[in-house]
Amino acid sequence: MRKPLLLNSTVAGAFALMSLAGTQPVLAQDGMSTAMTYAGELQFQGQTITKDTAAFLHRRILEQRATQLVTWAMPMMNFEQLYPALHANLKTSQGMDISDEDIFFGLYDGYDGVYPFMTANVTTPYTIGFSDLSQTGPIVVDLPPGAIFGVVDNAWMQPIHEIDGTPGKLLLVGPGQNAQIDFDGTIIQSDTFRVVYFYRALGTGDEAKALRTSVKAYKLSDADNPPDTKFVKYEPKPDDAIALNTQPRDIQFWELVNTYVQREPMADRDRFFYAWLKDLGIEKGKPFNPTDAQKEILQAGLDVGMAMSQAISFNKTREMFPTSLYGDNSGFEDAMAGMNPAIDLPTYSMFNERASYGFEATTTSAGMVSRTPGVGSAYLGGYYDADGNALMGGENYMLTVGPNPPAANFWSVTVYDMENRLIIRNEQKRSDRSSRSEGLITNDDGSVDLYFGPQAPDGKEINWVQTNEGQSFFVYLRLYGPEQEYFDQTFPMTPIKKVE
Repeated sequence: MRKPLLLNSTVAGAFALMSLAGTQPVLAQDGMSTAMTYAGELQFQGQTITKDTAAFLHRRILEQRATQLVTWAMPMMNFEQLYPALHANLKTSQGMDISDEDIFFGLYDGYDGVYPFMTANVTTPYTIGFSDLSQTGPIVVDLPPGAIFGVVDNAWMQPIHEIDGTPGKLLLVGPGQNAQIDFDGTIIQSDTFRVVYFYRALGTGDEAKALRTSVKAYKLSDADNPPDTKFVKYEPKPDDAIALNTQPRDIQFWELVNTYVQREPMADRDRFFYAWLKDLGIEKGKPFNPTDAQKEILQAGLDVGMAMSQAISFNKTREMFPTSLYGDNSGFEDAMAGMNPAIDLPTYSMFNERASYGFEATTTSAGMVSRTPGVGSAYLGGYYDADGNALMGGENYMLTVGPNPPAANFWSVTVYDMENRLIIRNEQKRSDRSSRSEGLITNDDGSVDLYFGPQAPDGKEINWVQTNEGQSFFVYLRLYGPEQEYFDQTFPMTPIKKVE
């Protein structure tokens, strides 16, 4: 019988490393070898990694997990930051001492009113309620007849109920809470304690104004004698400190993740992520007291994770988001990233889409991704100029919106700062132009040229949004009531062009 061919340990180790790293190791007399990998230089003795390499890889494991946890947490962190921001801003502007048990609606209008919210729309007023059901118990939301449209979202920005103009009572029930079986209305079981219930009262004038404040919200425990519902208008003063719902970029990010973990039940889809969090010092039922080494790793993961989230969000690829690039070379992308707001699909839960949208925007609803012509809304983001360069506030740009945009209602273009994804702040106190902008200059063919830059082009001030030196920005084109040309991508869109 032929004896099996045996390789000496050095050669065998070399083949093993070639398989592992895909590169030719450099061999030494003592069996030491080095392989270059995407993670860095790895050292082996025979087939065994050295102690130094093992320590290096343990560090990389934690850094990689912290990085991916940032993208995992992105939409939840969006709301986790929003909740205290709403309270802080109303306390600052209105002197309200708000507790977690208070139920109220905030009214947010116009340039200053909607500023704290990522990629907010200036043209439409917001009415927002945000409650922690672990503190309030179940909540009743009583919707009157009329054109009231909105959504109830859980803590991950997943819609758990669409507000579609149907009158009646909603009962919002948190995890483990007992619903009232004989409730005269719709019972909505949330899988998280924190919920956002937000709506718009469509229409104009006094009728819409009255409708906006005709919704009622109160604790189920007060149902026999409900108190008057509070509506608080956010009107910041010039020197007010403003809390934002942009995700923080320091240890506060992880402190908020820990707050979520301690308050909310764990979803089955997140079991492995919770194991990663445990390795980094965040574990349900235990205090979050990270070591200095963990703080370093958490900050390193956050730095890269935020950059990766921006790459996912503002540089979509057809491989990751097959339907999200508009046309071939338009320079515009679907800001919703082809997302189904339900997230949890029959064969998988969306991850890339959730991270992409959560990085740059707040709240989702079915109406935002409707494929029915003339219904809902569409959002196209432009993040770079025609040459692939960042949009810089010290330069001048032009965007041409072609004639007859496919919007049954109206269209708007809004400018946002890249750092916080908020409406741009400028001397004009103006961040958008739309088909409703009075005096907008239209070309002979019906197209509209919009301008972005530090100074307005002569005679085109009405079509201009001022940008800021040293601050990069991006734009959203919104179509309200998008029509078939948008869905077919036959309406021509051209990139934003740098001009002299």
